[in-house]
Amino acid sequence: MRILLRGILASVAILVLNGAYFIWNNNRTTPPPGYEQLSITLENSILWLVDNRQEIIDDRNSFLWRMIQRAGDITGDTRLKTLFADYAQRYLNKHHNNIWRPLFYPKSWVPVRVEDIARLPDYNQYFVYAYTCDRDLAEVPEIAAQNDPAFCDQYPLRPACATHQMMGMLLLKRSHCGDPVRLDSSIKSLQQRIHTQLTWDPRVVDVTMQRVLMLVESGAGDQVKPVWLQQLVDAQRPDGGWSPFMPLIPVGGGRSLGIDTLPRIRSPRSTFHTTAQGVLLFSLLTESIKHSAH
Repeated sequence: MRILLRGILASVAILVLNGAYFIWNNNRTTPPPGYEQLSITLENSILWLVDNRQEIIDDRNSFLWRMIQRAGDITGDTRLKTLFADYAQRYLNKHHNNIWRPLFYPKSWVPVRVEDIARLPDYNQYFVYAYTCDRDLAEVPEIAAQNDPAFCDQYPLRPACATHQMMGMLLLKRSHCGDPVRLDSSIKSLQQRIHTQLTWDPRVVDVTMQRVLMLVESGAGDQVKPVWLQQLVDAQRPDGGWSPFMPLIPVGGGRSLGIDTLPRIRSPRSTFHTTAQGVLLFSLLTESIKHSAH
């Protein structure tokens, strides 16, 4: 029994020490990535999109394509603009009643009924309300609840809850929807929550990219620690994309023991979901440095 107890205690000690190391490593002081490194990271990520056009054009995640549209507008990169134009031709221009159309074209209008979006995840319902500022949608309890910056307290196992909520609030701001003072206060509260999540969650996975992106996009880029940016730069795969999986220990055959939401064994693979967010993040960062230099 003593041997078993010692083994358990030793295992716990190893886990605690490893956890402490990862948290320290996640918050260590490091120089910020320079403009050249950020630019190379952005260029490689755009090349990944171009190389994988046939695969990603079939992805109908509207919010990811909104990120590509924004990155193209921010940088003026013709490759990003062409990719978005291809998507728009396929899904938006031929379907003028697409409920996501106003997400891309704020001056457009599409009628939306509550029953049209009832089967969508709650955060997607919130997005639709946020970019339409529809009065009927505002009365839906599941939507109204997300105006509360403490909404995610009830969902501790949803790591992207706060970032999804931030996306919605930034759309509310774009739509000039609601009380602007209260909205700014809610955004500030979410910035603090996301900063805390980044501080104590040492994973470098999809939600890490999303958290850093939301801080930068919401105007809190000064809260982003240089080490978080460097880790995202270092996590870029040789093909230019990013994987939502963080490999830790190779186990052979190109597979590793690692983590995304949970620990598992798999092969890292670049995805559109993580890479689209990376393209927008590094577009914002590089353009910010350009403008500050002038």
